[in-house]
Amino acid sequence: MSMIRSQPARTGRDLAGSDPIFPGLPGATLQTGLHLPDLQQKRLIFSRIGQPGQVHVYSAECRAGDRIRIQILVPVLPLGGSVIPAFAVVAQSLPYKADIQKLPVTLPAGFSAVVAPPPSELVAPVQDALTGAHYYPGPTIDTRTLVGGRVYVVVWSPHNHMGKYVLQSGTRWPLRWTYWAKVPAIWWRIRGWFGLSRAGAVTAISAIALGILLLINLPGRRTRT
Repeated sequence: MSMIRSQPARTGRDLAGSDPIFPGLPGATLQTGLHLPDLQQKRLIFSRIGQPGQVHVYSAECRAGDRIRIQILVPVLPLGGSVIPAFAVVAQSLPYKADIQKLPVTLPAGFSAVVAPPPSELVAPVQDALTGAHYYPGPTIDTRTLVGGRVYVVVWSPHNHMGKYVLQSGTRWPLRWTYWAKVPAIWWRIRGWFGLSRAGAVTAISAIALGILLLINLPGRRTRT
């Protein structure tokens, strides 16, 4: 069964544990869409609709019975410039069909879609526990594939608006040690994408470097004494 939920509860922990992706411009058709590693791991996809009528398509290979959970997030930017797009999940034989005539792409035979229109209003934003960035939670599509194959996520603005948006995909936490090793770089990249200050990181790095220098020099001073 497929479900569309409007502005579900979201926590800063959910956002902080998602692996971020900053892709180039995705293709505008199912054939030219940007390929993702998968849709099961928790990811944050940071992108921007740069022209009126622009369509973004993402895709990934899935197995029969895989859970597909996608949520739109509207970033709270200090200087504005975000967009509230519509999005859809497209796959073969989805268990629910709705408003496929609203899609900006043509569906091949045997494919169906679940469409989530832009929300009519945005409620209280949620703060990312890692970066301090804020997001307005938008609608969520939660469904399962009936057959294996390619699954597509299509993002567009029905009103031809432009601006930045974020997609969150997946339900599985990234548990690889390489993810945790990237946390400082993730903090830096996301803060920059939002246009938020990075002064705190510079201060912290300077303090750590100063502490290391003091520890290195301390044995030498004791020896001389």
